[in-house]
Amino acid sequence: MDVQEKRLKNNEHSLVIHDLNPFLEGDEIENSKAPVRSCHRYLSNRTEQLDYKGAIEKNLPIGSGEIESAHRYVIQERLKLSGAWWKSENVEPMLALRVVRGNDQWDEYWRNLAKAS
Repeated sequence: MDVQEKRLKNNEHSLVIHDLNPFLEGDEIENSKAPVRSCHRYLSNRTEQLDYKGAIEKNLPIGSGEIESAHRYVIQERLKLSGAWWKSENVEPMLALRVVRGNDQWDEYWRNLAKAS
């Protein structure tokens, strides 16, 4: 695992994929019980997204935990304010604005909206 992790962090994903080949489960094994095949397919289908080295150099997160927990501070923080209530038709537009703000695109969003008007 340590060797494969280092390879991924050095953008050597082709070596990781190659090393999985001898351990691929047979076709008779259903996908839900074939973790090596699942991993192999996942990596093989996303090689253009596996620039871990570049992300690390830019101090960007390479795990999904930070993104998966973003709902706590991007969505819930605003929608669960004390005393706040929402009409169901307003929730999605509010969430869209929170995402725009969370991605530091707030000013750009409003400039583009003004141009469109």
